[in-house]
Amino acid sequence: MRKALLVTGGLLALISVGARAQDDSGRSGARAEMLRQRIETRFAERAREQLGLDSAQFARLRADGGRFAAERQQLQERERAVRLAMAAQLRPGVAANQDSVAMLIDALLSARAAYVASYRSEMRSLSAFLTPVQRARYLILRERLLNLAQAVRAERRLEADSGARQRRAPFRQRRLR
Repeated sequence: MRKALLVTGGLLALISVGARAQDDSGRSGARAEMLRQRIETRFAERAREQLGLDSAQFARLRADGGRFAAERQQLQERERAVRLAMAAQLRPGVAANQDSVAMLIDALLSARAAYVASYRSEMRSLSAFLTPVQRARYLILRERLLNLAQAVRAERRLEADSGARQRRAPFRQRRLR
């Protein structure tokens, strides 16, 4: 399992390198999309192996997972837009519009609630062909992947903020908790 997570982590590193290269070259998101597809494929293969899925279960997991992932990606984009609008309202030295900030708080909470509702819907959908133990293992696998992705993003932000281009330890040396 550790090997699977390290491989997935390595793929996430490729995404961060690809995103950085994309920023530098000004290319479209084609490279990032290709890397994202590779990560999704590798994650799905690992989930199939870890959960012991047959081909029918695997096909349904891929279909459901893709549908709900697209939904959650839209919700994340909406939340990001709300956070940007809130940051604009809360700029230092500028009086914030109280009504706008109140509406943005409500929008942020609604986006979060919709995100949770999406996970609940996905779990209901998966319950048609996965056992509770398989669903729990799937959640854990996905949570580890998301945590690793967040760590990579945070590290990239820290590097960008500090301006330091220190060499990071290879993913094979990193440990998941």
